[in-house]
Amino acid sequence: MTENGAEQGEDARRTTGRQPSQRGVSVKAAVARTRWQRRKRMETRRTIRDTAMRLFGEYGYDAVTTQRIAAEAGMSQITLFRYFPSKEDLIIGLPADGELFVDLKRELMTRTDASPIAFARRVIPQILGSVESEQLEDLAARLRIVRSNEALLAALYARVPLWTSAVARAWGSADSTAVMPSSASAVGDGSVDGGDDVPPVDFTVRLSISCLIDCTIETLLEWSHRCDTEQGDKADLLVSVVSEAMTTVLH
Repeated sequence: MTENGAEQGEDARRTTGRQPSQRGVSVKAAVARTRWQRRKRMETRRTIRDTAMRLFGEYGYDAVTTQRIAAEAGMSQITLFRYFPSKEDLIIGLPADGELFVDLKRELMTRTDASPIAFARRVIPQILGSVESEQLEDLAARLRIVRSNEALLAALYARVPLWTSAVARAWGSADSTAVMPSSASAVGDGSVDGGDDVPPVDFTVRLSISCLIDCTIETLLEWSHRCDTEQGDKADLLVSVVSEAMTTVLH
């Protein structure tokens, strides 16, 4: 191709918005770019949430608008809503690409547990052992806001069906039928169906998952309350409260 031809091709790409072919990009470069994009998303999400938490702490949740959060975070509202679709997501939202969800999905897909209860008994200690102090500080601050705001508290419980369906779909898509309860049924109104490749999840499984999520919320709220009223390390306090909950519910 001549120099003029190359310039015309570049002009055409700019005009049409088409990107150059990626066929010449090495695997190493593609992986590096993917990792950079993921880090960038995590940094942007952290910037938005940190800014929101600072403003909520200074002025109160109800007094702070998403427009102000976006402005102080140095971005547009459109960008903010790309990461947090609603204001309440800044407090109770859980990113689908977050570390907790990635770990949980991996555990679900490789599980050998016969029931959600057995799964919870095995996985909960692993989660407690992997939580960092910084994560606990952030979680305690967010839960403190939730406890003081009736609308947020209601919104938190309103998400239980959504989270139940998400976990149930992951459970149903696990590549093993041997671990499904013997009473699992592939038919019936109200069953969770994740698509042609995901079998409907039995009522008893969905009920167990819903109860576990409800118990998780109650346990975390109790932990948050004790963080405000008791002295001691937050991680040790969380282990204590979770132990009480497991003794009550899972035994």
